[in-house]
Amino acid sequence: MRLIVRLLIFCLAIGSLQSCVSKKKYDELEASKMATDKALAETQASLKSLQDEKNKLAADFEAEKTRLNGEISSVRSELNAQKGQIAQVQEKLTMTEAELKKLKDEINGIFATYKDSGLSLEERNGRLYVLTSEAVNYKSGSAKLSKSQRIAIDALAETLKKNPNVKILVEGHTDDRQFPAGSGYNNWDLSISRAKEVVNRLIKRGVDEAQLSVVGRGEFVPEGDNKTTEGRKKNRRTVVLPNPDLGILNDN
Repeated sequence: MRLIVRLLIFCLAIGSLQSCVSKKKYDELEASKMATDKALAETQASLKSLQDEKNKLAADFEAEKTRLNGEISSVRSELNAQKGQIAQVQEKLTMTEAELKKLKDEINGIFATYKDSGLSLEERNGRLYVLTSEAVNYKSGSAKLSKSQRIAIDALAETLKKNPNVKILVEGHTDDRQFPAGSGYNNWDLSISRAKEVVNRLIKRGVDEAQLSVVGRGEFVPEGDNKTTEGRKKNRRTVVLPNPDLGILNDN
């Protein structure tokens, strides 16, 4: 009887011990599972964050790509427009060159008779000049013409009378020497006086006043160096140019 009781007590002890061991193991497994679940949740959250960041970068990339493509398209459009403008400008320049040639040929034709009268037409720095056989230069401060200059201007007068539709511009110039203060006279006055001296001579020789225009340039369009005697002499001059409107009188 005692043996049976002892066996029962032993069995109960063994069962209790097994129960305790199983619970501990369960708790450990449960804790491990919770840790694994937490790590998994964190990993999934991190993965989602990375995916969201990837999607955002992809969206930003597409937006930037679209923007750059738009800018490239805009630049291409501007370049094409500029090419068109350059082509138009080039066309205008070509037309201008053709028009200038036509103008020069026409003026040369108008003044062709100058060749028979000792006069010539010359282009200098894009301007056309009527040259007499004698350069019209002056002494310092003077507007008086020399005898040889008067002869050359008389030849110009004969040509203008034979070509009543021709108009010319007589342009007076000076060096940079100034008149005394208070004299009431300056280089503008002198340059105009020089041009008028030529015009008055032409009118005296029978040229129609409507063919003539006068302008004074003062010392502001030098031909020579005003620091030298020879340069100042070149600047004291009067030149004759075909009038800007093709050198032809208007019919009206």
